[in-house]
Amino acid sequence: MAPRAPIAAENVLHHFLGISRALAGRLDFQSMIDAVSEEIRHILPHDHLDVSLLLDNHSHLSAYETGVHTAWGDFANHPLPIAQSPIRALLRGDETYILSDDAMNDARFQFPGAINHPIFDARLRSRLHVPLRARGEVIGALSCSMHTANFYTLDDVRHTQHVADLLASYLYALHQTEQAKQLAIAEAQIRAREEGLRLGVLRLTEELENERQRIGMDLHDQTLADMTRLYRRIGRLQLQGNAGGAELAQLGGALQDSMQELRSIIDAVKPTVLQLFGFEEGLEDLLLRSVRNSGLDIATHLRDSTDGLANRLAEPQQIALFRIIQEALNNAIKHAAPQSIAVDITTTDSHLHLTILDDGLGLDGAGPLESSGLKNMQVRAQLLSAQVHIGKGPHGKGTCVKISLPLPAHA
Repeated sequence: MAPRAPIAAENVLHHFLGISRALAGRLDFQSMIDAVSEEIRHILPHDHLDVSLLLDNHSHLSAYETGVHTAWGDFANHPLPIAQSPIRALLRGDETYILSDDAMNDARFQFPGAINHPIFDARLRSRLHVPLRARGEVIGALSCSMHTANFYTLDDVRHTQHVADLLASYLYALHQTEQAKQLAIAEAQIRAREEGLRLGVLRLTEELENERQRIGMDLHDQTLADMTRLYRRIGRLQLQGNAGGAELAQLGGALQDSMQELRSIIDAVKPTVLQLFGFEEGLEDLLLRSVRNSGLDIATHLRDSTDGLANRLAEPQQIALFRIIQEALNNAIKHAAPQSIAVDITTTDSHLHLTILDDGLGLDGAGPLESSGLKNMQVRAQLLSAQVHIGKGPHGKGTCVKISLPLPAHA
């Protein structure tokens, strides 16, 4: 093949400026390589041009091509392991360039496992590869190919490296932008899935709460009513002086205990006061009832400095907060032996805060808390996008449970 005439320096500079202009505004790899191909062709004639970019900690590469269409285009969406690339030595930094007069007969492109069929199928004989470098490391390669054998020279190697240096910074920035975009999309998808799951579980929790209330009403209207009639019948039999009065009295006492326990279950599954009179009244009733049923002498305090903000929350939110506070009170009464329990409702610009503070034994002295109860508190809070923090009270005395619920505009 006759040697090609050298390109005048001013023409080289002109086409380099053309490459820079062609890069402007290109936001994806394929449109970029298509745009610069024609300007590069004046400096480096080619039938096929491709850019390879390293991915996954330099273990894989993607490829973008223009000119003759080959199987390299498939590696844009399905990265190729570096170990199978015909130019792996260049990508690993072992070679400063690869110049092949006839790739069809070049042993460097033929090794076990090599993905070389795109070269051979397209009969790309003359091949020239130089590294793309950014921030002092190889980030990929620029490759030119011709069907004609013995086409490229060492002068072409220098021109190709200059083109690669011009493209590398742009490609690096584009690659970083693409990664950031993909990461943002992945994070948005994860957040959407988490929010979908959270809302789904919240709806399920609401349905379960409704079912709990239905069971509570059924127990009250049917089971408890039946037990009450039985208790009264036993009372009438006792008054009639029939035999077995002592046994009847014992049976009546056991039945009365069962009725009391059943009433407690009904109160637990159906916060009637909360629904009838609002959140603050419901909490006050819960405080008084919890202390009364414990048989302990515990002072209670409820303070609301939000002008009834909690009453304006959606019913599922109110019930979930009610259940969290109920668990916190049960833990305090059961484990901490406090003399007083205070519940404070406060607000900031972005959150509603509910604080349950007792002056009992504290986290160190109260013994093991019920892990299932604490887990339930955390789960209920997560369903509301709220946070529960359990720590020591002021001056290290007692226990402080703080619930922070984002207000609607900040949820």
